[in-house]
Amino acid sequence: TVVLLDNGTVKAWGYNTAGQLGQGNTQSIGDNSGEMGDNLPAIDLGTGRTATAIAAGNYHVVALLDNGTVKAWGYNSSGQLGQGNTNHIGDGSGEMGDNLPAIDLGTGRTATKIDAGLYHNAAILDNGTVKAWGYNWSGQLGQGHTQNIGDSSGEMGDNLPAIDLGT
Repeated sequence: TVVLLDNGTVKAWGYNTAGQLGQGNTQSIGDNSGEMGDNLPAIDLGTGRTATAIAAGNYHVVALLDNGTVKAWGYNSSGQLGQGNTNHIGDGSGEMGDNLPAIDLGTGRTATKIDAGLYHNAAILDNGTVKAWGYNWSGQLGQGHTQNIGDSSGEMGDNLPAIDLGT
């Protein structure tokens, strides 16, 4: 479970097999007394950063930050975290906060909306285009193929085409 609070902080609890709770470990939270309420730490999104939207996929979370950047953490079997690899993020110390890179959406691009699927994510960008990355077994990334995107270097940023939605 992941929630966006009214002050822009994000908190998560429950099962934590791949770091999807964003605490730098794989320990579940909320299954023992004293773990909730004021004892439940906010997820470190980076210095001075807050979230304006969040979405949860299957064992991963994606957040739209107040500066229009997007960060994701948790399970990353198919590149759904958009970092050009399949390494889980948030399951080890030092992986969150300022150490968690924003997803490269392209030169000068920021996001206005985000959404998460089972093992993929999508963003509406500031120029009105839509980009998607991660697992693509049925063409859900809208690129006319079924190869995953975001799991290898050189696939994100300007190399990630916007989805052709027609005119």
